[in-house]
Amino acid sequence: MMVPDDIGVIIPAYNAENTIGRIIEGLCLIGFDRKNIILVDDGSVDNTAGIAFKWGVEVIRIKKNSGKGYALRLGFQEAISKGLKMVFTLDADGQHRVSEIQNFLKFFRDYDLIIGTRTIDSKKMPFIRNIVNRTTSLVISLLSHRYIPDVQSGFRLINLKIFDKVRLKTKNFQTESEIVYKAIKNGYRIQFVPVSTIYHNNGKSYINPIIDTLRFVNMAVRFLWV
Repeated sequence: MMVPDDIGVIIPAYNAENTIGRIIEGLCLIGFDRKNIILVDDGSVDNTAGIAFKWGVEVIRIKKNSGKGYALRLGFQEAISKGLKMVFTLDADGQHRVSEIQNFLKFFRDYDLIIGTRTIDSKKMPFIRNIVNRTTSLVISLLSHRYIPDVQSGFRLINLKIFDKVRLKTKNFQTESEIVYKAIKNGYRIQFVPVSTIYHNNGKSYINPIIDTLRFVNMAVRFLWV
């Protein structure tokens, strides 16, 4: 299936020079217009931005590492200013198979938010990611009164019209959960598609198990009063 011209990609990235070139190449091969691929470099100290520039994609540079959620918010703003209607979000560490974008495109006209649900293998998934994903998915499921199998998945297709009502206030890893909860509360249509996940032996999780858990708890408590 051809990629519609009004669908772009947002990649929040931090020190991803080893993987970002391969991701961008895969997106170009699928048919994405390079000007619709938005790389948000969140204060990287390596050559992430330089590699993206060489590929000719849109690059937004944040001088100081400010959080994945903040990078996503800048990406959404840029996509809206470009006139894009929908965007994929992809993690920059190479854990997603770009070819599986086709799984989302089968349903893009029918839903406002499509989340790639990872097959969770606790033996392969980094321990911190496993615990954080299971806990946050359970909490958001309870708060939204809908089963959410993978609230932390960064592989998504988002109709940008949801931001007519969804106002994001967080700027770290909890932002992905915030998007899901507020999309459901505002009546947007959500679907899940299975995706495979590649965990690299040298992959590093930037989740702080204490600080990011406290941030998530603070957000979840606030949801109780909204």
